[in-house]
Amino acid sequence: MKPTQSTGHCKPAPALVTFDGQERDLEWESLGDQVMGGQSDGKVACSEEGYGHFSGTVRLDNGGGFASAKADLPQPRDASGWTGIELLARGDGKTYKIGLRTSTDRRSIVYQHALTPDKENWSRIRLPFSDFTPTWRGKTVTDAEPLNIRHLASVSLFISGRQAGEFHLRMQNWVLFLDS
Repeated sequence: MKPTQSTGHCKPAPALVTFDGQERDLEWESLGDQVMGGQSDGKVACSEEGYGHFSGTVRLDNGGGFASAKADLPQPRDASGWTGIELLARGDGKTYKIGLRTSTDRRSIVYQHALTPDKENWSRIRLPFSDFTPTWRGKTVTDAEPLNIRHLASVSLFISGRQAGEFHLRMQNWVLFLDS
């Protein structure tokens, strides 16, 4: 049975990221630890069942230890009328991060939020914009401006923290939610 989403709010929840083929799916670019000499890999693919699948292998060789994928939104998104992102996800016991940028430049600050979805069942996960942490190259940026949710330009997925081995994260569309 395919899981469904609802936000409990009478206004329809707009999707920030889709994997179901009903809207234009994003083009995900793999970005891994090869920039440091590592050999990890990761990719995002859309399944026929309508979910996104972030998968690959984290290898610790040559100073590696992370994999990521980034997608630019077709146009910047104003999410100021919403509280955060909600998604259904099913994981493998590992911790992942969702990243948001206000620029399409991959060298810009990325605001991250960690999640560890259930392994056995689909989990409803809410990530409030206020809890996203500004980072650059994996380190927290203490003097960064707050996330400008009026101009979301790109999204990312990460697995880091030297969680070696194969990884699999399945997720449904990322929708915006509003606390009621």
